[in-house]
Amino acid sequence: MRALHDNPDRPFREDPDFYLSHFGKEDCVPSHAFGPGVRDHYKIHFVHRGTGIVQAGGHTYRLTAGQAFLAYPDKLIFYQADAADPWTYSWVGFRGDRVADVLARTRLTPETPIFPMDMRLMPNLYELLREAEGRPVNRDLRMTSLLIDVLTSIVEQMPVSADGRAGVGADAVLPMPTRKQDTYVHRSLDFLHCHFSEPITVEQLASTLGLDRKYLSVIFKEATGLPPQQYLLHYRMERAGELLRKGQYTVGEVARSVGYQDALLFSKMFKKLKGVPPRQYR
Repeated sequence: MRALHDNPDRPFREDPDFYLSHFGKEDCVPSHAFGPGVRDHYKIHFVHRGTGIVQAGGHTYRLTAGQAFLAYPDKLIFYQADAADPWTYSWVGFRGDRVADVLARTRLTPETPIFPMDMRLMPNLYELLREAEGRPVNRDLRMTSLLIDVLTSIVEQMPVSADGRAGVGADAVLPMPTRKQDTYVHRSLDFLHCHFSEPITVEQLASTLGLDRKYLSVIFKEATGLPPQQYLLHYRMERAGELLRKGQYTVGEVARSVGYQDALLFSKMFKKLKGVPPRQYR
């Protein structure tokens, strides 16, 4: 599955400060690859599941769920999904006069383009952009705001150290380690995003990952700010709001689409989170 979305709104001027030009998501086939080649824009890939490699500046990096990489304009890069466990990633393509200055505040370079995903924003970024895409009255502002949020997060996670950017040896083969807890959280998010329309329980999620329910709840809340069940509730209501705004479905149809067989219970939970009942929201 590959989904590609171009920003239908043109920038306000020829050389904007920040402009998100396109975004998408793909379940890559085994060994799917790009390059070695160059882009004419910046492009960040966020790995949601599976593994693959990135080659840049003479270095090879092995990535897994919870990590991301940045392709710089006019800089050679090669990336490839694993043959046995190909990755699923989402991406954003962007440009802008201020982007280079912002990235100069980070340790990222064309030779070291790997960074950990911010779990409060990046795993759900594709869905947030899809939601923004459906709001033409303020779509340009929301997309720009999300792009700035991503760049802000990278600056906070990967600030330039006091002695400048850390380099790597020319012959390095780097796995770019990630915490095991982060991998579990990203696998949890991927599971919830794929199965939110089904009757999921925390016990089922923990069993799928082979974890203790309490341990999963602790690391999940630490990473996202919400326990799994509350995160699922918020995610369901965001998807429900997106369906309601289309105006094509009944409340009952929307309820069943986001995992509620009882439309009254759905309406109660929707009002609790959104402040208004579904019919009024629509």
